[in-house]
Amino acid sequence: MKAMLLSNLINVVLGMLTPEMLKKFVDLLLDFIEDTVQNSENKLDDAIVLPLCKLIRATFGVPDND
Repeated sequence: MKAMLLSNLINVVLGMLTPEMLKKFVDLLLDFIEDTVQNSENKLDDAIVLPLCKLIRATFGVPDND
């Protein structure tokens, strides 16, 4: 029951988002991921996660508006 309610809520929220709002949300999410990875001591995640973020930005046309 809870899963169904949560699923419906997510569908309603996503339905209300415009493409521009969704791009801003994805930009914020990717900024958070990129900052977290860059500030970590582990350099392996820099080599894996940062190129993936760059690929996601290029594929979906989400500019890095820092």
